[in-house]
Amino acid sequence: MTNIEENNNTDENNYVLCPECLSRIYRKPEDKKNSKIPLITDSQKCSICNNLMLNKDKLYNLILKKINLLNIEFDTFLIACQINNQTLIKNQQKINKITNYNGNNDLKHAIRRDMTQMLVEKLGKTVDYKNPEVVIMIKVRKKAYKHNPYYEIKNVNIFLDSNPIFIEGRYRKLVRGIPQTKWPCTECKGKGCEACNYTGRQYEDTVEDLISKQILKMTRGNSTKFHGSGREDIDVLMLGEGRPFVIEVKHPFKRKIDLKLLRRLVNSHSEGKIEINDLKYVDRARKATIKNSSVESYKIYSAIADFENGVTSKDIAAIEKLKVIEQRTPVRVEHRRADLIRTREINNIEVERINSKQLRLIINCQGGLYIKELISGDDNRTQPSISQITNNKAICSQLDVLKVHIPL
Repeated sequence: MTNIEENNNTDENNYVLCPECLSRIYRKPEDKKNSKIPLITDSQKCSICNNLMLNKDKLYNLILKKINLLNIEFDTFLIACQINNQTLIKNQQKINKITNYNGNNDLKHAIRRDMTQMLVEKLGKTVDYKNPEVVIMIKVRKKAYKHNPYYEIKNVNIFLDSNPIFIEGRYRKLVRGIPQTKWPCTECKGKGCEACNYTGRQYEDTVEDLISKQILKMTRGNSTKFHGSGREDIDVLMLGEGRPFVIEVKHPFKRKIDLKLLRRLVNSHSEGKIEINDLKYVDRARKATIKNSSVESYKIYSAIADFENGVTSKDIAAIEKLKVIEQRTPVRVEHRRADLIRTREINNIEVERINSKQLRLIINCQGGLYIKELISGDDNRTQPSISQITNNKAICSQLDVLKVHIPL
């Protein structure tokens, strides 16, 4: 018989099928009996699956070994399959032509179906085609995979990919000088240099890092991505109930962790720099809701405004009447934000006099309003501004966020 690997003819005598592949092509018993393609003998290999379908138990054991090796935890899964052996692909196409088979139950679909059924029955897992916790990829190669312990399926290897988990919470930033997320070093642009102690970071701590250190240990995840409802400047405190966030944990091997323990660990190891509260698991859609909630939210700030000259009662009355603000992207953030003019509304401003040239402002406003520029005017890029309406140059010397409210 002609070697299958070298055969280029469509003569049915050059192909053989295992009982599994024969049944996929011929569903009726009488068709199987009259098959144009003979069944394999003990010394032969199936032209379509290379006898893989006769070793499904060993394939299942290979998957189970990989799951146990990685010690990965999951409840829902999806089986994916790649056939990277072009000889088998071409053989299947030629056999389909010989047998006039036009169905879609090819080798890839058969492997996915049978392995899915075995994981459901033997491991008690649930298949999820839309949002699986783990994707199990079965790759059928042309060449043998030297690390595979099962001779009959030596050309198969298994990859497991764990989809992200999403944890929502609120953080309070209790000290100044900590950014929300990583800032690359200004000297080396993140590459690592003497100025940043070869960390690539402008600041040693970030809100994200202080949370991630603990969450990655507990989930055995690969990395995190932080999604906040807006952000405060590095010199601003985040007080009150805290700022809503969702932290995305990528490639976690442990999906269900004790969130109360996570909260305690983060808060105790942060040395009074941050606090997190109200942790809960959420789905992927919540990430987008939190991230895009800034404009829909309202925020309350406490700001201290320092004036060049004394402030009158008339000035205070004018400040309290501020309502609609037109802001062009501030100079200090224009390198990372689009240069736009944004309209924001102020709900209320309460004014407390500290001294003749200093006021404390409690500002309740629409999310996305730049408070420092509301006070300074930012060279008339914010109109009206407190400096403009009082005709008295002012700067924000201290700013704290008291409340961030977002829609449920």
